[in-house]
Amino acid sequence: MGVLTISRELGSGGDAIAKRVAEEMGWALLDNEGFAAAARSYGYVRAELERVDERRPGLVDRFFRDRQLVYLDTMRAIVYESALRDNFVILGRGAYILLRAIPGVFRARIVAPSEVRKGRLVQTEGVSPSLAEEFIVHNDRERMSYTRYFFGTQWGDPRDFDMVVNTGFLDEEATARLLVRIMRREEYSRVAPASSEKLRNLSFAQKVKAALMTDERLDASGISVECPALGRLLLHGRVNSDEEKELAETIARSFAGVDALESELVVMPPIEGWYPV
Repeated sequence: MGVLTISRELGSGGDAIAKRVAEEMGWALLDNEGFAAAARSYGYVRAELERVDERRPGLVDRFFRDRQLVYLDTMRAIVYESALRDNFVILGRGAYILLRAIPGVFRARIVAPSEVRKGRLVQTEGVSPSLAEEFIVHNDRERMSYTRYFFGTQWGDPRDFDMVVNTGFLDEEATARLLVRIMRREEYSRVAPASSEKLRNLSFAQKVKAALMTDERLDASGISVECPALGRLLLHGRVNSDEEKELAETIARSFAGVDALESELVVMPPIEGWYPV
């Protein structure tokens, strides 16, 4: 049992390491392909995911920003659902932030020196060294902005991880073997994240929030959903109308397992040109 989250720099080998660990452990892998498959149940298509996935929000593109907020709540729901299933390697998606303090979760970060990263991109992607460097600078900037904007933290802060590995020193195979040994240690192999009441409540609340965000009949960007205890849901924040308030409460109440719903939603009609995000 257990969950391994892997955050990585472009060109560090993190994707290959995640795949190796999942295969060796016999675990499921939530990578780009796995996430795209899971997101389809929320109405996403691959082209849209590629547009918003782990990128900083547009400054003037309202549609882009709105869709990214919907994406973020969908992503959180999928990460929590995966962690509840145990035996998962989760690549990226801010999982190391979302699953902090959850027992049975090990958070690793894979990095490498710039020259090593460039060399890998030249070899694997067939691009020139100068273009590889542009890719790295752009990708790092996007992920830094994305993490700061949506999670309020610094991307790659070593204090957010249980281990940081430099693949300029340890190669991909050695790093994968190290992570497999860690995940087979007793403190992880015998602890199931699914046993965490905190994770179950986070997952349930996020599933409701994702349902609200993907319902085109209302603007749920100002709604917060909490599950303070099993069977209890709390809605608070703002909606645009009495109709949206009633609809949000109806959707939340319709989820199996909701015994009590508390709503502190406030009706605040939108002001033109102002979008609370």
